[in-house]
Amino acid sequence: MYAFLMRLLFLLSLFWYFGRLLKRLWGGTPRRADPKAAAGRRQASSMVKDPVCGMYLDPRLAIRDEMKGTYYFCSEQCRDQFMSNPERFRPAEEGKSGSEFR
Repeated sequence: MYAFLMRLLFLLSLFWYFGRLLKRLWGGTPRRADPKAAAGRRQASSMVKDPVCGMYLDPRLAIRDEMKGTYYFCSEQCRDQFMSNPERFRPAEEGKSGSEFR
């Protein structure tokens, strides 16, 4: 009886091992993408940067100002600070707003 159980255990482990090997060789079932991770990547790609404090935020919730470009601010204080001295916070390159993070 003991020899029979040992052979059975050996055969089961062999089937398990070869099953894993075949699954690895043929790719098995494809893994599905995590929808939460994909949503996070989409959201991060559409964030904008406050030129004053550097905070990244959703453009739909930001305070927007168009002054030789479109700028987004996290608060009225940042917007007021920008308006008092806009040259200090503007990017060095012309033609870019400097506030978009893409």
